[in-house]
Amino acid sequence: MAKAAAGTVDMAYERLRDKLVAFDVKPGERLNESEIAADLAMSRAPIREALNRLVADGMVSLEPGRGFFCRKLSVREITDLYDVRLDLETGALVVVLSSATDAALAAFVGKWRAELARGESLSLDELVSADEAFHLELAAMAGNGPRMKFLHNINDRIRFVRRINLEAPDRNGEALAEHARLLEAIAVRDWKTAVETLREHLARSTDEVRLMVQSALARIYADDVA
Repeated sequence: MAKAAAGTVDMAYERLRDKLVAFDVKPGERLNESEIAADLAMSRAPIREALNRLVADGMVSLEPGRGFFCRKLSVREITDLYDVRLDLETGALVVVLSSATDAALAAFVGKWRAELARGESLSLDELVSADEAFHLELAAMAGNGPRMKFLHNINDRIRFVRRINLEAPDRNGEALAEHARLLEAIAVRDWKTAVETLREHLARSTDEVRLMVQSALARIYADDVA
């Protein structure tokens, strides 16, 4: 069988990834290649290649003889992903504070101070997107491509529970305040305060993650019990 065109595979990958990130497919649910191909008006070849890429990303599991399945929501996995995210972003922050130019830091701080000023007026989806962009832009200033690839993958895999976490009004205010403190430390290259603030902002206990996962599962299955 001829290999599917790269553009078609990319399109299938992006469409499927978006569905999986939002858990439009329920955890543990089998992914039927024929149904997906019909839904996306594609042949099965690009669907299979896209699914194999998603297996490598940790978004899909492959069970020999049974097929592809949507990833399950695991407290241990989400906790581990938050820990790895903390390590990666902390490492990037130290590099940024030691090597970024004054102009680059000033531009970042100025942009995000303005964004924080309108934070309370943002919708939840806008807040989640802005929160993710803040952290990715900060890490990107360190100039490490593989680190960014890992962070993008982690963000995709935790976005659903991260969104649930930010729904709490108290958490919204806390997150904005933590971002503001981090910006103040970045502005004066106070790496110790910056790292401590980032750790406070990103650290999640197992119990907290368990509650986030439980809330996420309740949301995913809400229509089934309505």
